Amino acid sequence: MIYIGIDIAKRGHVASAVGEDGKAVVESFRFNNTAGGFSKFLAKLKKAGADAERSLIGMEATGHYWIALFDFLGAHGYDAAVINPIQTDAFRDVWTVRKVKTDAIDAAMIADLVRYKRYSPSALGDEATEELRSLARYRMSLVDRSTALKNRATAVLDRVFPELAGLFGDAYCPTHRELLQHCATPDQVLATDVRTLARILREASRGKCGREKAEELKKAAKESVGVSFGSRALALEVRLLMEELDFVKDQIKEVEAELAVLLDRTSGKWLLTIPGIDVALASVIAGEIGDPDRFDGPHKLMGYAGMDPTRSESGDTVSSDGHMSKRGPGTLRWALMMAADCARKRDPYFGDYYSAKKGTGKKHHYVALSGVARKLMGVCLAVMKEGRPYEPTPPKNHRPGHLKDA
Repeated sequence: MIYIGIDIAKRGHVASAVGEDGKAVVESFRFNNTAGGFSKFLAKLKKAGADAERSLIGMEATGHYWIALFDFLGAHGYDAAVINPIQTDAFRDVWTVRKVKTDAIDAAMIADLVRYKRYSPSALGDEATEELRSLARYRMSLVDRSTALKNRATAVLDRVFPELAGLFGDAYCPTHRELLQHCATPDQVLATDVRTLARILREASRGKCGREKAEELKKAAKESVGVSFGSRALALEVRLLMEELDFVKDQIKEVEAELAVLLDRTSGKWLLTIPGIDVALASVIAGEIGDPDRFDGPHKLMGYAGMDPTRSESGDTVSSDGHMSKRGPGTLRWALMMAADCARKRDPYFGDYYSAKKGTGKKHHYVALSGVARKLMGVCLAVMKEGRPYEPTPPKNHRPGHLKDA
């Protein structure tokens, strides 16, 4: 058997190969992240006798740069194992004590790690799950952009019209956003006829606001302590920020509609039956978990998500500070914590568990919520593996172990 290690990078990769005895079969060499580079890589392997039947390739999960090569290798019959960088970092400390890190050394080290651990070949998820993961992450980036736009607009409005936010329950509801595109400063409000203001508010709020709110705006503008110096430029900035915010919100809606379609094609659709989990959270959880059958039980998933508690054992002493290891995808942990906070408010099964955790030793909210998230994670895995809707009381044919306390 020949073991090949590949150090992944954006524009090019470095490969090295070793035999069963750990001796180099192919010295480290560089090849481009192109069709020509991939062909060069295969030619080198075949020249050394490393055909698909007697080879195992290992590569780090570095960003998304490994996916094209992984797909290419699979198409040519090669098995490849995608390795968590945490494992390669830990093995590096064992493999060499020298404080030297080069691409060539890393490739040789990965090849030796594959030889030592004999990894099982990895596999890409089904197309719908891969699309779900990608689109769910993109939605999160749009939400981050939306938050950044709101924060920037708030910073400007705090200077020019600090009283405005107090007139609306939601600082960036559709009515407020529409108003800011017409009147973002006290001077602009005072210069606009009250009937025009009432019409803008009435149309934007679908009749919920009108003349009364317009008169409140006039009064607030007249008494405002906002700075008028440079307010014209700042008003333009706010208007453009609101236009961009409207655009981003429309994009989020479009992405969520597509996520709902993709979710229905995966086992993640059953997550929607759990109280508090909407399309956005279900898409993140299902996308990050991928194929649920690759996890034997909730504890395997807990370790993958980095929600397992840190643990130290020495002799007869075993200690744990209760903190999560956080050595997995942070996006999955975030989604589970958010879903747990919603579920404990909407479902007695999780609510009672939260109360029990909170009452035991008067634990902090987030400590109790982490416990709920671990329990919820087991439930998510169960409904995805078993292809059934959520039930507060597990059915008789439920697989043992999935709903045990984490």
